[in-house]
Amino acid sequence: MRGLLCASRVRARGKTTVITHRVKYLIEERDINPAQILVVTFSKAASAEMRERFEIITGGKRLPVRFGTFHSLFFQVLRAAYNYGAKDIITPSLKRRFLEESLMETEYDDIEDKKEFLEEIEKEISRIKGEGIDIANYYSAMCPEEIFRQIYTGYQGRVQKNHYLDFDDMVTYAYELFCKRPDILASWQKRFRFILVDEFQDINRLQYENIKMLALPENNLFIVGDDDQSIYGFRGAKPDIMLSFPRQYQGLSQVTIGTNYRCREQILAAASKLIANNRKRYKKELTASRGKGDAVHVAQFGNMVSQADAIVDKIRSCLDGGTAPDEIAVLFRTARQMNVFSRKFMEYNIPFVMKDAIQNVFEHWVAKDLLTYIGMAQGDRSRRSFLKIANRPKRYLSRAAFAAEEISFGSLYEYYRDKPYMCERINNFQNDLFAMREMTPYSALDYIYNVIGYRDFLLEYGAERNVNPKDWEEVADEIKEDASGFDTVQEWLGHIEEYGRQLEERQRHADDRNASDGKKENGIALMTMHASKGLEYEIVFIPDVNEGAVPYRKSVESGDIEEERRLLYVAMTRAREQLFLSFTTQRFHKDAEPSRFLKEIGGCIK
Repeated sequence: MRGLLCASRVRARGKTTVITHRVKYLIEERDINPAQILVVTFSKAASAEMRERFEIITGGKRLPVRFGTFHSLFFQVLRAAYNYGAKDIITPSLKRRFLEESLMETEYDDIEDKKEFLEEIEKEISRIKGEGIDIANYYSAMCPEEIFRQIYTGYQGRVQKNHYLDFDDMVTYAYELFCKRPDILASWQKRFRFILVDEFQDINRLQYENIKMLALPENNLFIVGDDDQSIYGFRGAKPDIMLSFPRQYQGLSQVTIGTNYRCREQILAAASKLIANNRKRYKKELTASRGKGDAVHVAQFGNMVSQADAIVDKIRSCLDGGTAPDEIAVLFRTARQMNVFSRKFMEYNIPFVMKDAIQNVFEHWVAKDLLTYIGMAQGDRSRRSFLKIANRPKRYLSRAAFAAEEISFGSLYEYYRDKPYMCERINNFQNDLFAMREMTPYSALDYIYNVIGYRDFLLEYGAERNVNPKDWEEVADEIKEDASGFDTVQEWLGHIEEYGRQLEERQRHADDRNASDGKKENGIALMTMHASKGLEYEIVFIPDVNEGAVPYRKSVESGDIEEERRLLYVAMTRAREQLFLSFTTQRFHKDAEPSRFLKEIGGCIK
């Protein structure tokens, strides 16, 4: 009864229907005990939806079929073996505290943004556990390997000492238990003789190994997924697992759903032409059930601001024409791209919702450095400001030179009075600040970046830490781009303050509303392509379809072009009626090229 169902872009409820009717068939037609059926997926919401739909098609019967997530399943296994309880699952705040304490033990202080650093370390730890990687063979992208190993072992030691589990431990501990205790594994195999897995393309290696062991010896596995939607490589999910399934289970039945129930024909044709360029995939012929519809629109703009203005105008036109705000989405490759649009939406008072939290770019350490320079050009002489940027770029100014809370350049000259070469550096520093005083915000930032040498500092800082400084340069570019619309520093700083206030207020309002009535705000959806998976909208906009953005620069550098193509495919197929792609000829005042993916779509666009 092994089965593989390639649900090639049916709607989420279409795949849910396949699984629920399969379970109904097993019970009613094959006389299988419901308690021996396990249905596994990745989220509580998907699991709850499947149970609800199953009860509808079985006339409201409360049959003992086990619907649950991978983590809930493996937690159940560990609870039975080791007496774990809900209180033993580590909370996000405690997890962050353990990571911070482990970092402090290393005495590694070469970090500008601790929050961002720990978030990335947390992702790396999750990947190590999910893929079963030996820590001795792992090289972190965030810090030297010895530091990472100290953080990892310190964190894991705290978790184990306090008898806690994080979500990844549930998978790894269950794997170790099954390998060491065949008697325990056998009891679970007898309990769940029929296993159905949803969204199989998202499975990682250890999750799959656990499921394979549970399915033995009968191998009654039924999996549903779409390899073209495997977009979580950073979590360890690879399409190779799904593609190798037929080789591992000889004689299985494979069914491809060839009908797409969401997209108009021309949207589906464009997306299909794009994804056909991937080599690692099942080939499929898809048919749209909803008719031809409009061709996919592709627009070219001179820069990111004109692109945002045009998209906002189009959205306002759609709203005036009667389209509901929650039927429109703007999808981005990275959360940082949302900043330009969130500012525009606030400016025009257009309602919007964010599934991803927008990070205020002005809170980034690079932005704070640049704003400190701007403040000092306007007269700020605080010790804090001097210490922040005095050696960015290196001027070799000693911390001891900044003894008072307010620092004058006269005191610096006095401190270095017997070192003429240092006095010359101080003089250049003072002259640079004076030169910036009357500049426009953009000119001042460009002066800091290119004349004072802040860009050289970023390059040197990255080289010292073996980190690619491109991300930092992009932050600086975004800050300059934002400043280009203002004539005075005062106006720009007022805009930054107001944007931060509105962003904070909007997030607080959304949190309060969700906490009070559970209802989500109604507005245009701004979200990343990753967050859009499983959702659908009447109208979808995908901006910045440029090289370096889509596909994303980091993925190009690491060779993950096929996953980038799958990601755009997922984003495109969120649209039911209309799809708008756009690119710019300049990004951050630099020449930009349209994405290679637009060429691959070719004749399917207008």
